[in-house]
Amino acid sequence: MDRKDAKTTSRTLLTLFLAMILLLIVAFSLTACSIFTGFIKGQMGLDSSGKEGGDSSDGSGSLVVDPADGSGEDEDPGITHNDPIVDLEESDIVTINADSLIYDKASRDNMTINATHEGKDYYQILGMGLINDGEQKRVDVLSHARGYSRVMLDGEYLSTLSAGNYYIYYCVADTSGNIYNEPFRIQITDSEAVPTDVKIDYDVDFPNTYVTFHCDCGGKHTVSFDGFSKETAEGATRALVTGVAIDKGISHTAVVTCVSTSRSSQVTKAAPPSDAISGGYLNNYYRYLGHIADRYVEDDKEAADLFEYLAYQGDDTDMQVFVSAEIREKLNDISAYLTMIRTMINVPWSLSYGCSTTGSSRVVTFSVQNADSGAVISTGYEEAIPYAYDPAISHYEAADPVDKTRQLAIDSKKVVTVRNVAELLAVVEAGYCPDPVDEALSIYNKARDFCYTYLNGDMTDAEKLHVIYDYLAGEIDYDYCALNLFRLIAKISEMSFDDAKDALDDAIYDAEYTTVDDPQYHSKVLSASMIARITEAKNAATDTGDLVAKLKNYLQRLAAFSAEGVFNDGTAVCEGISYAFMLLARIEGIECYQITGYATQDGWVEHAWNKVRLDGVWYCIDATWGNIFMNGRKYVTHRYFMVDDGVFNNDHIETVGDIGAAVENLAIGNLEYYKSVETATGRSLYVKNDADVNAAVAYFYALGSHYVEVMVDDAYHPTAETFGNAYKKAASSSRYSIVYSNEGKMFIAYLE
Repeated sequence: MDRKDAKTTSRTLLTLFLAMILLLIVAFSLTACSIFTGFIKGQMGLDSSGKEGGDSSDGSGSLVVDPADGSGEDEDPGITHNDPIVDLEESDIVTINADSLIYDKASRDNMTINATHEGKDYYQILGMGLINDGEQKRVDVLSHARGYSRVMLDGEYLSTLSAGNYYIYYCVADTSGNIYNEPFRIQITDSEAVPTDVKIDYDVDFPNTYVTFHCDCGGKHTVSFDGFSKETAEGATRALVTGVAIDKGISHTAVVTCVSTSRSSQVTKAAPPSDAISGGYLNNYYRYLGHIADRYVEDDKEAADLFEYLAYQGDDTDMQVFVSAEIREKLNDISAYLTMIRTMINVPWSLSYGCSTTGSSRVVTFSVQNADSGAVISTGYEEAIPYAYDPAISHYEAADPVDKTRQLAIDSKKVVTVRNVAELLAVVEAGYCPDPVDEALSIYNKARDFCYTYLNGDMTDAEKLHVIYDYLAGEIDYDYCALNLFRLIAKISEMSFDDAKDALDDAIYDAEYTTVDDPQYHSKVLSASMIARITEAKNAATDTGDLVAKLKNYLQRLAAFSAEGVFNDGTAVCEGISYAFMLLARIEGIECYQITGYATQDGWVEHAWNKVRLDGVWYCIDATWGNIFMNGRKYVTHRYFMVDDGVFNNDHIETVGDIGAAVENLAIGNLEYYKSVETATGRSLYVKNDADVNAAVAYFYALGSHYVEVMVDDAYHPTAETFGNAYKKAASSSRYSIVYSNEGKMFIAYLE
């Protein structure tokens, strides 16, 4: 390795190290996004004229040139490890050479894999491991050379994984410091599989009774229940054993036998105590996320489900239940038990969980406090910069008339009752059709109206996603007021009470009395309604902790953090935008999840985006980062539309453990938007030379658009003059003015 290579390598590794350190010290407690909607990884700093100062070199700036210048039944909805397999063994980046990419857990042997880097001069393996938990430490690099490597996956670790198909992340760097993330698939099996975790489950869908289990064979099983027997479908992990009410007051026995290994496991559910029966706990039900459960809580999973149900109730609430002897023993240390249960609960806001007991009684009360279900509140934010709708770049148009007879894909899903918007989003993301009431019904109908208005049955799923992305990126304003309040709360959290109140007074003064002739001044203020709430909290608080709690209480009820902000106010932060994207995609039958994690712009901050799956392949989408400010207006960009994790990993990091961070959700698809738009024969918006730029500018000009958005090849380095010259040719003019941004591989310009 020469000195230049070594320097590049050191810089790359240092950057990765610092990124991880920054990620670990992020201390915010609420999901929010400080990535301004009008920027893409870098501010443009527009002046009052709408043009940024700067020269014509690479970067961002404005330029005026004179002529003289030149220039199923047994399966739950959702994802599983047995999703459709995508053939990833061969690629144009890395070829994995192995006798077999099937690993038998029974062996516990290490798995050695050879790789060749076809046509690429890779010299550094930065990591390799499963996507969902970042287990790079489980991988040993046995040897590597330019264009070749040999690595070993730890057998003890692989043997802990459930049977199924897994994507492995092979991360390498080239001699220029570029990082490539190449996935390949291994299949994990177990030739000695034994069914485990066998359970007789009354709490799935009364009066149905299921037998659930886990087995690493991935095949068929025979399930018997009180003498009744049936064979499951291949890969199924539960079996419906009766569709009529059974006597839950007596004991029942189930046996699960693995067809491929002939091994079996048995479980007997003992009759519950008489006071559980006499108290009515076995026949008193609640409905949550598609299942009907009684109030006899037998294990930690049922307890977590109950807490989630209470959390989505919408206000402070509790429920008296009867618990198993095992749970009652754990409740001798209520604090420790609730700490453990919190790790099992997926609720996207801060709550307090409680549990009360009396003596040794197994009748206990689960409760949720600080749910703060008051009506969702608008921030009162008003966007200062208009959106420049342009059919050349904004791929949506309202239908006239709107056809509301079209059957929407979500209507074929299992119907689940929802009580509020938060539960509406949870139900839809889980793969069900909601039956909403009140405000949830209003938001759901507005989302359906969007689909009727802008989407139709003749569109492909990719085209539908394009419409949703362009609409949210263009028409929905980023709620800077919500962002500013989030930052203000974080700022005062470590202050003394007096200093915190002074900081709030300063923020209020700045918002009310400071005047700036700047089209982006709204990014610096709090709305009038926010000022009133802040003042009320400041006057009522007794100390800093109480003040912060009151402000957080208000913050988490803001519409900007949910779909209400998008559909009621037309303004939201990343969380609300990504929720809206998920809701619209799911209504159209497209599997989509909201992803949470961190993004970087002058430091790592909390952020939310989406992943979608088309034809078995996952893609990343970030509509919040889908626009840019230029020429005093907002425009859509497509850098973060339908791309792979290799693109997103430059500035996005998923939170490990989220649904989107699961192994099978590794985004390996890239729509290559810029390469897909043909500007002339053999040319696209992916530009490699001046002729490509000429064709791209002429393409937009012919469509009546002065906005130009292209992706630039690594080996090509156009300048503002390059685009200016192309515009002069297209417009048959000797003069042009240009506002532009040359950020990363994108060159975005407004020419006239």
